[in-house]
Amino acid sequence: MKTRTIIAAGVAAISAFALTACGGGGSAPAAGGGGGPACEQLVFGGPPEFEGRADGLKGISETYGCDFKEFKALDTGGPLTVKALEDGTVQAADLFTTDPTIKEKGFVVLEDPKNNFAAQNVVPLINKAKATPDVSAALNAVSAKLTTDGLIGLNAKLGGADKPDVGPVAKDWLTSNGLAGGAPAAGGGGSIIIGSADFPESRVLAEIYAQTLEAKGFTVNRKFGIGSREVYFPSLKDGSIDLIPEYTGTALQYIDKKAPQKSAEEVYTALKAAVPAGLTVLEKSAAEDKDAVVVTKATADKYGKSLADYGTKK
Repeated sequence: MKTRTIIAAGVAAISAFALTACGGGGSAPAAGGGGGPACEQLVFGGPPEFEGRADGLKGISETYGCDFKEFKALDTGGPLTVKALEDGTVQAADLFTTDPTIKEKGFVVLEDPKNNFAAQNVVPLINKAKATPDVSAALNAVSAKLTTDGLIGLNAKLGGADKPDVGPVAKDWLTSNGLAGGAPAAGGGGSIIIGSADFPESRVLAEIYAQTLEAKGFTVNRKFGIGSREVYFPSLKDGSIDLIPEYTGTALQYIDKKAPQKSAEEVYTALKAAVPAGLTVLEKSAAEDKDAVVVTKATADKYGKSLADYGTKK
């Protein structure tokens, strides 16, 4: 998935997609199109770097034998990409899986059965010294409730704002999932510094962690909007922050650029082994914010709902 410097997903998070053009004034690709693979008849849109990324056009080609007719450089999961899908400028595109416009516009996220895109489960990344039983239990309870649909709902409530007021959104999520309040920490709590990357989804996840621990009696200092991993990984190691929401696939790729793991369990296991000394990851959630190929419903109805339907490698 993207390196989330946005980055956030969101969110992302989040959550790339191939979208076909049928919304707005666009029309679906002509049937048959010469009888070749569907990809050869479709124009793909996405951020400029997607064209050369290992899991971008190159990866889709190698994994599925899917070579698009043309690539158009657009924005990173933003309004230009959505508009291009709607008006037919592109018929497939890279979006984040937690983008609420996917549901709003009726787009279809193509299945990725061969895992071209590595798993990107949300997970708390924390300084080992702060991962006490009370902290771990509280954050693991959050991860147990967090789903991709939940991330989409959180992002929708943030309303696309660059620096939204995440407090009420986090509180509503905790309340609706039965996680608000609860017994205080057995040891009386303590202090913890929680950071976030500089995109709305990371901020609201960090706020959920913060409110969860405050309800357990911890004193929380917030350092949101830190930026990229190049900034917050050193901050975790030197104790400037203690905890941050992370995404398993991109975190692993940041630590080990040659990591081959793709599936959720493989990526999570590899990440646990790869994190720098002094850091650890707690339980991963089911929630993912990852790149995906998205198409319109008309394109999905015409060619299929899996990337395997679009290339020569089934």
